[in-house]
Amino acid sequence: MALTSKFKKDVQTLRGAANGEFFLDVKNPKLFKKVRRFYENNGVVFSGDPMDDYDMLMEYVYNDLDTVEAKWKSSLSVSPIATLSVAH
Repeated sequence: MALTSKFKKDVQTLRGAANGEFFLDVKNPKLFKKVRRFYENNGVVFSGDPMDDYDMLMEYVYNDLDTVEAKWKSSLSVSPIATLSVAH
């Protein structure tokens, strides 16, 4: 299951934390624990150092959100063929 599917209502919060606007573990500790558990259940092994683990977690979140956003943007692209077939 994708991050955005699992945490639909929290995507904006996760994006803010991944962008460094705030610390997720301070702003929303429950969500932080759930997201960390999500990645652990998907095979991510954390080091045990809280600062390194937080940075690693935010990197995973950032990359997952960036991947979803890139896929979404590419689905909005206009096909050159569609542009040519428009009647003038």
